[in-house]
Amino acid sequence: MSAVVNRAVDDGEIRWTDKTRYDTARKHALKVWQFSGARIKLRPDSATTVNDLEFRDYRGGTADRAAVAQYVRDSGTAATDYVRFNRDKMSGRSRAFMNSAASHELGHALGLCHKSGRVLSLMWTDIASPPITSPQAIDKANYNALWR
Repeated sequence: MSAVVNRAVDDGEIRWTDKTRYDTARKHALKVWQFSGARIKLRPDSATTVNDLEFRDYRGGTADRAAVAQYVRDSGTAATDYVRFNRDKMSGRSRAFMNSAASHELGHALGLCHKSGRVLSLMWTDIASPPITSPQAIDKANYNALWR
């Protein structure tokens, strides 16, 4: 796995807030990335912590090149990163599709990069059919290599 510096992790955790209509997908993503042995804690933000990641919606259109969802890194000190869901592309999609998009983008927030289609991975560039909704063996191995 190549080195990745784009990630929302701060002191072994991601503190998150939620301003999205895709709560089911967000909850799914947070749950699947807290697999047995996961070292990075995913916790809601509080009044005494710094928000690392915000789940948010936007209107990004339906063009072929428009993203379904995206991880947006803000490189400022104590800045908040975003997992953004394109409401125009998420609308009418299956629960599995939305869960896959949310879990994939949270993978980026955790520091993982895209994988080629030669290995079964949640981190493929495109959502698989049927959608992969949780980290696969290669995703967990890369996560563990990054966060040992």
